[in-house]
Amino acid sequence: MNDVYAIRYADRAARCRAALVAPQRASLAALEKQLARNPFGAPATSNRDNSWSAAFTGGFVTYIVSNRHVVVNVVDLVAL
Repeated sequence: MNDVYAIRYADRAARCRAALVAPQRASLAALEKQLARNPFGAPATSNRDNSWSAAFTGGFVTYIVSNRHVVVNVVDLVAL
């Protein structure tokens, strides 16, 4: 896979992302780099409904991938 996926956040997920503490933000940034290269590889898990989930330290994201536009759309972010 040569394409790099853009990462976009839905409004609610963007608000949750903005509220993360520094260690969570750093872990999420590392996850974003992995997902941008391959949103279907580890640590991604298929939810069998066209969405995927991946964990970062202190939370997880749920996302949908658009291969047509090479975009990962984060529809939810949960901080634990």
